[in-house]
Amino acid sequence: MTAPTTASQAPDRTPVAIRVCGGSGCIALGALEVIEALQGGAAGSGSKVTIESKPCVVGCRGFCSQGPLVHLPGLDVLYCRVRQEDVDEILDRTVGRSEVIDRLLYLEPASGQRYRGLADNPFFANQDRQVLARCGVVDPEDVEHAVTLGAYDALRRSLLDLDPVKIIDLVKRSGLQERSGAGFPVGLKWALVADTPGQIRYVVGNGEGGDPGPTADRTLVEGDPHSVVEGMAIAGYAVGAREGRLFLRSEHRLAVARAERAVEQARNRGFLGSRILGSGFDFSIEICENAGASMGGEETSLLNALQGRRAVARPRPPFPAVSGLWGCPTLINGLETLANIPLIVLPERLGADVRPSGTKVVSVSGAVPRPGVAEVPIGTSLARIVEEIAGAGADDGVLGAHLGGPGGVTLSRSQFDTTVDFGSLRNHEANLGSGSVVVLGPGSCPVALARYFVAFCAEESCGTCPPCRIGTRVVLNLLDRIGSGQAEASDLKRLERLCRHIRQTSLCELGRNATGSVITGLGNFRKEYEAHLSGRGCPTGSCG
Repeated sequence: MTAPTTASQAPDRTPVAIRVCGGSGCIALGALEVIEALQGGAAGSGSKVTIESKPCVVGCRGFCSQGPLVHLPGLDVLYCRVRQEDVDEILDRTVGRSEVIDRLLYLEPASGQRYRGLADNPFFANQDRQVLARCGVVDPEDVEHAVTLGAYDALRRSLLDLDPVKIIDLVKRSGLQERSGAGFPVGLKWALVADTPGQIRYVVGNGEGGDPGPTADRTLVEGDPHSVVEGMAIAGYAVGAREGRLFLRSEHRLAVARAERAVEQARNRGFLGSRILGSGFDFSIEICENAGASMGGEETSLLNALQGRRAVARPRPPFPAVSGLWGCPTLINGLETLANIPLIVLPERLGADVRPSGTKVVSVSGAVPRPGVAEVPIGTSLARIVEEIAGAGADDGVLGAHLGGPGGVTLSRSQFDTTVDFGSLRNHEANLGSGSVVVLGPGSCPVALARYFVAFCAEESCGTCPPCRIGTRVVLNLLDRIGSGQAEASDLKRLERLCRHIRQTSLCELGRNATGSVITGLGNFRKEYEAHLSGRGCPTGSCG
């Protein structure tokens, strides 16, 4: 048995900080029971152990497969998969006697090595956490804690030291692109809204993360809602809006509850409301919930939902920046985009220090030993994400990866030199999109994966345009024929023609991207598709 490691950084009786992940994933795995046991155990231990006031409940760190996570930052110790019955030992040995419990440290499956803290953990060591910097550190339900960690400093500087034109110029110079969809330049969108005539303007934070796989916006709202609130307030000041709508998915109950609490706390602290921070700027935020359709995240569909209408796409132009909510100029940004804004306007990020590229939050799942939510610099290769962060080695038989959710693309293993940026992905007929990365293992079937995503898009279609409403159903029928071994080689050509027709003629992004997994699958996994033909069926059995 391995001898316990001494954590000499914490002298006896010095209060020890404890942070317990309170994100949805860890709560589902029993985090609330761990928190309750920590509170009860510390209270009942008398003078044996001392913790800082109470265990701090924080947001998701992204290492979801290892939850519940308990972090002791002063000791540089991260405990994984903690159970209620482990709490007494943590309080006695780690808090009380400064010892590390080896069996609770992260265990790397391939090497059998255990990692003590965050800095040496391979999942965290290869990230650049900027937007997620406070997630897993700040109490998401305590505005005072957020303020001590820098929340609303950028809003204060914006209102007291900068004017709207200067802020928009800073956003333009930063090179920030929308962190979902096709990556439209954010500064240009802000300038268009600000320059469009109108007495009333709106800011909408689009947090409708309804696609399977991506969790960036949900992670942000659950873990650091004040970063989104602050970003929306700065955006409102820059474009001349006095009202904001934060659009969230109703199923994400924890995110909705924390967002509502954050808005209320920000209002009470003077960060929202009238004459914010003593300035002449008024801004309010209303939380709005989507009933559950992924289509609600499409910009024009979102506007219809906010106005109490059916969430269907509108023809464009006019674009929302010119005629959006109630016919007024409307700025719509994703939540990850909005959380980037405070990083751009803070004093230390001005001038030459403004980073032109920034980071992207990605959600890695599938055939990897370390699935989770990570933040990487724009331009990071897919190979580094899959291998260094998610831990899939070269000998693990990885076939490829699907990027960008249902409307994304499926790349082969030989294309893992592709970098996560808008230009490189456009070369593969893809957008950066939602940031999800689904890794295909040796037993995965590209046909089954494509069918799953097309079925999702067909189900979520608003039905407005025939190419999406009818075309995706025909594609599904063809994929079923291929999967069951009833298709011929001519069906593959027909499938590809139909998919490209749907891409070229659909009304909105959901329809235009619905067949991306099929188009790229046919290009990058042609042999796997052909292996299904002429009565053979799916070689892996996944299409049954």
